[in-house]
Amino acid sequence: MRITARIAAIAAALSVLAASGAAAADDDDQTAEARRLYGEAKKLMGAKKYQDAALAFEAAGRLKNNAVAYYTAAQAWELANEAARAADAYALALVTPKLSDAQKQKSEERLVELRKELGVVNVKGESGTRARIDDHTLIPLPAALHGAAGSHTLVITRPGGAEGTQKVELLAGKSLDVDAAEQPEPQPDAPKVKKVRLAEAKKNPVDEPSRGPSPWKTVGFVGIGAGVAALGGGVLLGLSARDAEDTYKKQPTQATLDHAKGLETSTNIMLIAGGVLTAAGVTLVVWPSKRKEQRAATLDLRASPGAVLARGCF
Repeated sequence: MRITARIAAIAAALSVLAASGAAAADDDDQTAEARRLYGEAKKLMGAKKYQDAALAFEAAGRLKNNAVAYYTAAQAWELANEAARAADAYALALVTPKLSDAQKQKSEERLVELRKELGVVNVKGESGTRARIDDHTLIPLPAALHGAAGSHTLVITRPGGAEGTQKVELLAGKSLDVDAAEQPEPQPDAPKVKKVRLAEAKKNPVDEPSRGPSPWKTVGFVGIGAGVAALGGGVLLGLSARDAEDTYKKQPTQATLDHAKGLETSTNIMLIAGGVLTAAGVTLVVWPSKRKEQRAATLDLRASPGAVLARGCF
């Protein structure tokens, strides 16, 4: 029992070490990727590709939640003449740990200046919810989002991935508070019902003159009668052929053999002819009815201005 307990304890310890090692490996991978993105962003800054540099700085900051990356992204956005996105990045840098005193002071000063020409939406909500204005970067809540004076689209993305939007009107130097928890959950679009208007029935319809029985149907009945008669004759010939075969077995002569074979051949011919005539007759009888049913079930759809007209017989 003691050995078993020790083995279980060792296994548990190894599991903890393995999990810790995996977490450390993931953390190392994220750190390496963040450093790569930060280095790429600095190269883009040197090439004066300020918008691409700002996006790379923000991506690096999201991987490791780095205040310096957000602060540098804000400077890149300013150089790209994107005042609203620069203000978003400065505000995000200020709420992220490990910003130096000098960087904090610079961020606060720039944010005050930028907000003189921008409106602010202060969005709060549950953990895991993110928000953005228009096509800006999604920022975890609580967040201060900025935009030029005018109408904008506020996008709220919930933890489950559901996304809702609403229109907001921003005024320069003014702020607006929004609680994401009070916004209704986005609902799937209701299926649209397409209206179809049936054509009005003709007034005083004239009944079509009734037609007499189809000549093909008459031929079909004759064929059925002939086929049944042929089948009956084949049965009778079959009985005769069997008697002739019995006679041949008792008196095996050439004459009795020829007689038995002749009756057998006649029987086969009669049965085949009877089957063909019967099948053909049934087809001729049923076929006109089939055509009538198909014609009765036709439906003609026609387009007209403002409606779809359906005409036909049912």
